Amino acid sequence: MAKRNANGEGSRLRKRANGRWESRYWLETTEGRKRHSVYGATRQECAEKLSEAQKNQDEAPVLVPADIKVVEFFGQYKDAVKDTMKRRSFETCCDIARLQLLPVFGGLKLKDLTREHVQRLYSRKRDTGLSAASVHRIHDVLSSALNHAVKWGLIVHNVCKEVSPPRIPAPVIRPFSKEEAKRLLVATEHNRYHALYVLGVTSGARWGELNRLFWSDLDLDRRVIHIQRSLVRGYGEWTLEEPKTRGSPRSVGLTKKATEALICHRERQQAEGLSVGGDALVFTNTVGKPIHPSSFIRRNFKPLLKKADLPDTNWHAATRHTCTCILLLEGVNPKSVAMQMGWSSVAFMLENYARFLPGWGDNGVMDKALG
Repeated sequence: MAKRNANGEGSRLRKRANGRWESRYWLETTEGRKRHSVYGATRQECAEKLSEAQKNQDEAPVLVPADIKVVEFFGQYKDAVKDTMKRRSFETCCDIARLQLLPVFGGLKLKDLTREHVQRLYSRKRDTGLSAASVHRIHDVLSSALNHAVKWGLIVHNVCKEVSPPRIPAPVIRPFSKEEAKRLLVATEHNRYHALYVLGVTSGARWGELNRLFWSDLDLDRRVIHIQRSLVRGYGEWTLEEPKTRGSPRSVGLTKKATEALICHRERQQAEGLSVGGDALVFTNTVGKPIHPSSFIRRNFKPLLKKADLPDTNWHAATRHTCTCILLLEGVNPKSVAMQMGWSSVAFMLENYARFLPGWGDNGVMDKALG
């Protein structure tokens, strides 16, 4: 039997179909062992390249992990990524680090952080009632940070790659039926935010997109709204940011019902002495400030659901999910629906909403085939 090469040695030289010679060898990197190849026009040239590659590997400096503590590292990490993330994403990252990670790992040396440490953290968080999705967010923040640590040469590899975060159950989409959507809109007819409800149900725009609309974004004569930015509330401040995804900036046609509701809303705003032109927000509270989402849901949305005898749900399901499902059930082309919702991929929509497509089934083919 031919002798096998030891670990780290190159493979035996072989001649490829194109006439060139090849040998493979393993190279230790900060991300683990990776296989590389060298090539030559002749067997001797290939052998010399292999010898040179292995010599360079032997002379490569050995990475020595730094003694920096986890809390010190996260301070550096936050400074590095602050301008690469959206504001709310960065604040969420800081909150997760401050509340979930640093109390447990902060005093530990970064090089001493192990898979067991991380896996135990996830298990404890689940035992205390934290959802699988929340634990996944912790995992994502930690893994992203450790990727930077590897890149900076502070550690050899990312231990999060050896950890198994909990499985996130598929979300249950419970949109309103057409009849339920009608009941919701009827219940809001005398509400100061009637136009917000109508626009949410008929356009499917996200909450942040609706609440960052300027009057200059509306063309009521042509019945079109232009969605170009999103209103985000961070640590006590409101900021305007780019919409959520690449396909989010878009123009959406207004229904007749939405147009009429917006005209009435404009008249009400004028009567209250609020600006209804230019870069003034379309939807505001009674003093012209942005609507606070949690206050709106608690004081306006939830009571209306009870008033209309509707299932207890969230704003996203009552408006965006409902709009998507009604459009699909009415036979609107899925591509058109995806564009209206601001999704760059029709595949994403079909993955989540395929069961709402009309004619899902064999359309009588089996009955005909089997008589």
